[in-house]
Amino acid sequence: LPVPGHDAEGVLHLRRVGDSDRIKETLAGIEDLVVVGAGWIGLEVASAARQAGVGVTVVETAELPLLRVLGREVAEVFAAMHRDRGVSFRFTTAIDEILAPSGKVTGVRLTDGLEIDAQAVLIAVGADPDVELAAEAKLRVSNGVLVDATLRTGDPNIVAAGDVANAFHPLLGKQIRVEHWNNALNQPAVAASSMLGGDTSYSELPYFFTDQYDLGMEYLGFVEPGEYDEVLFRGDVEAREFIAFWLSQGRVLAGMNVNIWDVTEQIKTLITSGTTIDRQALGDPGVPLNEHIAR
Repeated sequence: LPVPGHDAEGVLHLRRVGDSDRIKETLAGIEDLVVVGAGWIGLEVASAARQAGVGVTVVETAELPLLRVLGREVAEVFAAMHRDRGVSFRFTTAIDEILAPSGKVTGVRLTDGLEIDAQAVLIAVGADPDVELAAEAKLRVSNGVLVDATLRTGDPNIVAAGDVANAFHPLLGKQIRVEHWNNALNQPAVAASSMLGGDTSYSELPYFFTDQYDLGMEYLGFVEPGEYDEVLFRGDVEAREFIAFWLSQGRVLAGMNVNIWDVTEQIKTLITSGTTIDRQALGDPGVPLNEHIAR
């Protein structure tokens, strides 16, 4: 984050195991933390900090946490959960300066002029894919290294996998890049097949999960802002025991189960089938997901 004070003592990142240990040690010795960025990492650290008794302020340029990833309907659920646990949000603003008059963090100043006291600042604004080597090799790059469904680049002798790979997804019909260890776990087998002359496509649906406070959830599928008509909730949203479905013209594009388990295979089937569903049946917890859903 290119702001004054970014290199002060007490500025934290979460990229490696050692960073996690440092955050844990820091939380044990401070009263207040500012989290810059309300994405998955920012919210997970905010959750850990509150459970350690640390005051937390989250600064986010968007109107809600996880807004681009989940959309307004589900983003509001996460915002409410964190507020219930004492987290303070500062939306539609950004960090102007990390205050560290003697080299150690004492707070932050926002672009709207507000100053917030804190003894540590977590920078959780995401990272850009490192495509310098690929560009030097004259490979196609755009939000990562562009590859086809077999993970081959424009040079058939070079493959790319993991966070840096912007791969064509055969089911979704477009290029997608997902920053999650699930890709690092599953894509290498396809990359190896391609290196050996095979023609296997990577068709796993994007998957991720999070644990925050007493909320655990899994998300399967891929949907971007403007690509869905509605979010359909199945279950008790206030109790945070529900499944959310992102729908477009009656088809399920993605699903997220919150404190409800062993349903990912049913959600996957709903997505991959491409069938039009019965909204009333899908929203009724009394109707099994694998029965009477399609119409």
